[in-house]
Amino acid sequence: MSKKDKLDLLNANDPKIGSEIFAKIICEKKGITWNKLKDQRTHRPVIDLNECIFKYIRFESSEFQTLLHRLVATEITSTKGAFTDLYVNYKGLKYDFGTGGLHACIESGVYEADENYQIIDIDVASYYPNLAIKNKIYPEHLGIIFCEIYEQIYDARKEAKQSGDKVTDAGLKLALNGTYGKSNDKYSYLYDPKFTMSITINGQLLLAMLAEKLEKISTILQCNTDGVTIKIHNDNVAEMKKIIKWGEDLTQLTLEDAHYSKMIIRDVNNYMAVYTDGRVKYKGAFEIDKEIKG
Repeated sequence: MSKKDKLDLLNANDPKIGSEIFAKIICEKKGITWNKLKDQRTHRPVIDLNECIFKYIRFESSEFQTLLHRLVATEITSTKGAFTDLYVNYKGLKYDFGTGGLHACIESGVYEADENYQIIDIDVASYYPNLAIKNKIYPEHLGIIFCEIYEQIYDARKEAKQSGDKVTDAGLKLALNGTYGKSNDKYSYLYDPKFTMSITINGQLLLAMLAEKLEKISTILQCNTDGVTIKIHNDNVAEMKKIIKWGEDLTQLTLEDAHYSKMIIRDVNNYMAVYTDGRVKYKGAFEIDKEIKG
């Protein structure tokens, strides 16, 4: 990536790699220098969450409705600690809301598919970047061109992935995902905490909407930032597909699914999932081949 984009990325950590790649494209598109871009920020003394939350977010249950009403009536002066002790107990499962994402998990144990039940993981492709792209959310000082660049990077990453260009794929993934994190960093040219809150609040509420509907026809095993994992009877899979189509039509996002034969769960961040083709997904304490980073 350093050679291709003529950037010094050799000793950069993941967020810096992402922001450097994004900055280069912004400067080219806007016809400005890095020196002009680097000091740009949007500071927010107060953020009215009602201005952040999408108007099409609706819940059927009183538990989630109460949460939504609480959020739209809230103003914050800092993103730090904005979601302290914010949760919903719904149908025996606790849904924790935070600045990073929605988390919920069934009690620890081994959960297996069989001839009658499937375990299906449903997640959103590049969730946070696509929330910004589809809903035209951007740091105010960068303008709508931010979304155009975001989409350009997303499309370029898809192309790199399909062509087997792993280096470009990895670099552009950092540019996509790191941008959200840097938007809450007051030392970054991406800084606009209202953008941060718009992404994370809507991301969690939309995922909760999906879980609320899926709960009617399945057992929720997990919710984790960008997806929901369920155990569902074969007779209800057709209804699940209708719910997925409803979610895609509502949000204009793409929902993808993966099928597991077994999940060994300690908690939402620590589990093993065995795909139906035999591959194994390791998370948290179960990881056996961790990437070494400096």
